[in-house]
Amino acid sequence: MRRTFIRLLLFVLFSTMPSHGFAADQRIAAIVNDDVVSIRDLNERLGLVLLTSRIPDQEQARNRLSKQVLRGLIEESLQLQEAKRLSIGVAPDELDRALQDIAGRNKMSIEQLQQLLVTNDIDPSTLKDQLRAQISWLKVVNQRIRPQVNVTVDQLEIAVEEAKRNQGQPEYLLSEIVLPVDNPSQEQRVAADAARLVQTLSEGASFEALARQVSASATARRGGDLGWVPASTIPPELVGALERLLPGDVSPPLRSPVGFFVFQLRDRRLGKAPTGENGGVTPIEVRLSQILFEADIGNDEQLSARVDQALELRDRLTDCEAINAVADELQAPASGDLGWLNVSDLPTLLANAVGDLPEGEISAPLQGPGGVHLLMVCDRRGGEQAEADEVSEEDRQKVAKQLERERLDRLARRYLRDLRKQAFIDVRL
Repeated sequence: MRRTFIRLLLFVLFSTMPSHGFAADQRIAAIVNDDVVSIRDLNERLGLVLLTSRIPDQEQARNRLSKQVLRGLIEESLQLQEAKRLSIGVAPDELDRALQDIAGRNKMSIEQLQQLLVTNDIDPSTLKDQLRAQISWLKVVNQRIRPQVNVTVDQLEIAVEEAKRNQGQPEYLLSEIVLPVDNPSQEQRVAADAARLVQTLSEGASFEALARQVSASATARRGGDLGWVPASTIPPELVGALERLLPGDVSPPLRSPVGFFVFQLRDRRLGKAPTGENGGVTPIEVRLSQILFEADIGNDEQLSARVDQALELRDRLTDCEAINAVADELQAPASGDLGWLNVSDLPTLLANAVGDLPEGEISAPLQGPGGVHLLMVCDRRGGEQAEADEVSEEDRQKVAKQLERERLDRLARRYLRDLRKQAFIDVRL
């Protein structure tokens, strides 16, 4: 009854107050149960997001990000309310350590960090409020959810076997930003938000900083870092989009059952199986021949011309002998027979290409460190499973920790989603 009365009072008070008698920045952006998120709160947080993400503070940028930032403020309010309900607080020294960590990462003192905020017209309390919500929620998760996360022996064995099967298959080093769709009516709005976010990233914004500020995933506190993800665990429609990215690229918005994902591909590699004390998987080696068309990798026009040359020559390269002969004919440096090479020692893009390339088949033109490559696998050896008593304890612990983190993140997201569904939320923007 008390909560309903407070909501009604807030609604009547702020809906009927004349705008000339009430500071514009104190107008309501959202009501979250008994709490109010003001326009001032939103503007201060937008300033912090723009500063940390290296985005020029312009009206267009603020408009692009305002809905995602407001959602984050709403969720922080829910997190703090839940922490209060559980009698969980944040001590001053905990907040100081968090500030010191941020200042240290930026090679500053806390005083310099606060001065930077003031210089950019951002109240230092804005950052403290955000950190307080993050620390509170971490404590809530540790108290309420972590005890439920228990990886059984059978689950660990299944995960270890899965890691073995993924040996030699592509893995992606990914960061993510997640914009959830809680009900079908939000589909178009969230899709538009995701498109605006990708546009902001394409203009040079920091992916890590934006992930910390606007992502609804539990990975937000890690700057969206997902770590190395095997291709086999990613839905096929998302893998197709990732395969078209180069390291450093950002994906378009990708729809999933949860909502819209935006990924940054940081690197790719071929997976390694957990190793045993007395054995494991022998390295994969290939005997390669290639034609290298040298080019400046920063010169798009030159690279395009080299790709055209490679496509014109490709039909002549029917086997490794033909490649070696053409290399001699062209007197192309670093071309011809390359001998036996360990696949894991190759640049990532080339390693991925030759990993699945059938023997005697010429590759598509590939951009590598020296220019454009045409590659052929003349022979292949290794990759056999050697005898081993058991997977090493270190690798088992790594797999177990990954399972625990994935389950904890999933349950934490569900917890917050349930809090949102049960809450009274009135968004005024």
